[in-house]
Order: sequence, then structure tokens, then C-alpha cells
Amino acid sequence: MANLDNQCKNLKIKNYNSEDFDFIFNLQKNTQEKTYNYDFSKMNLKEISSFWLMNRHALSDEISEMFDALGGVEDGIGNAVWKPWKQDHKKALNMTVKDLSSNDFKELKFEIVDAFHFLINFAVSINMTGSEFYNMFISKNIENINRQKNNY
Repeated sequence: MANLDNQCKNLKIKNYNSEDFDFIFNLQKNTQEKTYNYDFSKMNLKEISSFWLMNRHALSDEISEMFDALGGVEDGIGNAVWKPWKQDHKKALNMTVKDLSSNDFKELKFEIVDAFHFLINFAVSINMTGSEFYNMFISKNIENINRQKNNY
């Protein structure tokens, strides 16, 4: 159950320029509908739930790949960055993302993009638009900052 002490239903949402987010969300929705034949407009809650479970698993898998890529895929220490039992794990203490090769850094960024695809699927399955997401994100970010200023 969601926390009831931090509900956002009364949060004011402003309209920001979010055309790029609409484009990304529409692209992802069209991919799901045309490539994988999902028809979100006809899905019942059980079907959406099953879709979410699959996407949660896929998102989790992509996050694991992000952890592996954080250590570098070709030129770095690979998954030793998070595996303390590996010899190269100690090298992570003296490394930053600036130490990754350009190819490894690019791969890391693409793993984050892969994860974002699956995160967007949650939103598009309930017909949330990129503009809605963007505007709600900005509004919630402002609220989170205000909460911290007010000793939340």
C-alpha cells in the first residue's frame, strides 16, 4: 500500500514545454502497439498487471546490466564494480565514470536508455502522455525540494 502521509493528489501541476517527452512516449507506445501488438485501450486491469509484471522483470534485468556496465564492459573492471569477492573490486574505490573508455561510457548510457524504455511502458499502458509525465515530474520535484526545506 502506498504511503498515505505523502499523497500528491492536491499537488498543483503546471504546464511546461514537454514536446520531446510526448515524442518519446508516443514512439514507445507505437512500438508496443505495432511491434508487439498490445492494445492498451482494450486491456483490463489484470492484463495491465501482467504487462507490468513483465516490464518490472525487464526493468530489473536492465538495471543489473547498468551495474555491470558501470564497471566498463570492454576496458574496465566489469561487474567487479559491485562484486566485492572479485579481485578487481578494490579498483572501483579509485575510479569514476571519467575513467571509463568512451565506448564503455556509451554502453553504460545505453543501458540506462534500455531501462527507461521499460519504465515508459508502465505509463503508456495507462495512456499517460509524455506531457503529463513531464509536468507531474517537475511538479513533484518542486514538492520534494519544498518538503526537505520544511523538515519532511
